[in-house]
Amino acid sequence: MAAMLALLVASLCPPQHLPAAKFAAGEVLKYRLDALGADVGIFEVRAEPPPESEKTAVAQLSSRAKTNAFVATNIGRYEAFATALVGPDFTPLHYREDVDENEVHRGTEVHFPDQAGELPVTATKNGEPEPVKARADLGVRDMISALYVLRLLPLGQPVCMEVFAGRKVWRLSGQMAAKESIDTPLGRFDTLRFDGDAVWIDDERLKRTAHVWVSDDERRLPLVAVGEVRGKVIRAQLVSAPGVRKPKKK
Repeated sequence: MAAMLALLVASLCPPQHLPAAKFAAGEVLKYRLDALGADVGIFEVRAEPPPESEKTAVAQLSSRAKTNAFVATNIGRYEAFATALVGPDFTPLHYREDVDENEVHRGTEVHFPDQAGELPVTATKNGEPEPVKARADLGVRDMISALYVLRLLPLGQPVCMEVFAGRKVWRLSGQMAAKESIDTPLGRFDTLRFDGDAVWIDDERLKRTAHVWVSDDERRLPLVAVGEVRGKVIRAQLVSAPGVRKPKKK
């Protein structure tokens, strides 16, 4: 039975040749987060050279999310910082995540193996070891490098990959579904819209839907993303990027 299930999963999400992600070293993308139009926090993504001690990595990607003062005071404080090291072919090498939620700190660290099976996850809660078990196929990647892969998908090409996020492995599937022209805080852009679904591989009843709009040019800037986070629909809008200026108010 286990072998039959493994074959079924493989047929739903077969290995694929994904485009090699490009990135500009030193690129800093800053986003405003809102829920139903109300500002809730900020999100930032960076691409930088790796530390000198990391000889096999070609880039370090990082992200930071943080609730604003109003949300932290009236609803709850949430702050997350993550780093990902990627190799020359953009395969993930190492992922580290630290999350502070009110008074609870959780740390998670993953060294990506070169074979399918149990992911080597080290996790803590307030400094004490916390058991986390996750299995994945060969080719699983972290959520930050997955964003860079999505930036280069051609229009209409389906994608299916496993992504480690929130201490779970998700099967992300979708495609660049349409060309659209949208208004953003940085002006009006011609875009490509990615429509995707993420399903927890341990329980397919847990499903999330997301949409991402990237600029339809060689930079493929992620301009807007809409998805469900902790039961709420959150929108991220790009408000700052190298070489992009906000339009002047008339």
